[in-house]
Amino acid sequence: MHKKTIRIGLIVVIGLTLVLFVTLTSGNDGAGDSLTQEEVESGLDLQKNGANGTYTVNLISGDFGQESEGKVLNDTDCTPDEEGISRCHNDIELVDSNKEVTIVNPHNMKNNRCLRPGETVHLSRSQNGKVTVKLMEL
Repeated sequence: MHKKTIRIGLIVVIGLTLVLFVTLTSGNDGAGDSLTQEEVESGLDLQKNGANGTYTVNLISGDFGQESEGKVLNDTDCTPDEEGISRCHNDIELVDSNKEVTIVNPHNMKNNRCLRPGETVHLSRSQNGKVTVKLMEL
């Protein structure tokens, strides 16, 4: 009887440990409290996104604190939709941690240019979770 109680207790502890592990790790895509692309674009004038070198973007992988500086590594997937909006993907190496983040930058390339590899940018996070990328030099 005593061995059976110990086995049951051990199974319960292992089960609870697995549940806790799955709960803490599920849904963690590495993008912090990520928003959907639709949530990022909600209320945003995509035709003007990027004016004065300031872009509201979607952080799709990686993470940073409230602010960071980084170097743009690439600019891909810039095919525009029927409204002329491109959702370019950019990998950015963070200066303070040497980690990378990936963003989706919705903008009209005819109105506001893409981020260029080698450019230094400032990343910040707003209260509503949206990420802003600002060119350090225009």
